[in-house]
Amino acid sequence: MTKTHQEFLTKFNDERKPLVVAMLNAISEECPTLTETIKWNAPTFCHNGKDRLTFMLHKIDRVGLILHTGAKPKEDKKAAPLYSDDSGLLVWNSNIRAAITFFELNDFLSKENLFKKAVKRWIEETKDL
Repeated sequence: MTKTHQEFLTKFNDERKPLVVAMLNAISEECPTLTETIKWNAPTFCHNGKDRLTFMLHKIDRVGLILHTGAKPKEDKKAAPLYSDDSGLLVWNSNIRAAITFFELNDFLSKENLFKKAVKRWIEETKDL
């Protein structure tokens, strides 16, 4: 069973691999204290043992990153989002779950700084959940 992002990447033979690698590296650079694992057949980052960021790779034309709060907090799809996103990258699925999606590496690279800020803010905003 694959447990690390590196092990996952050695088996991930997909044209989106450069985008996945760039996103993984950006997250690791911005939030070096996060731990990595594989959940739902995709790279996941945890903060203090709680899942916070999981890649979504089942749609072959894009790479998504789900920003979530793990299994315990209950979502409310009608409630206001946890905070106001100033990056412009988050698409809120509920009050405590959002997504960031990229279709190509160049788009990600042009928004990498915003991406890093969005990821870091998510970790800060969800640290007590």
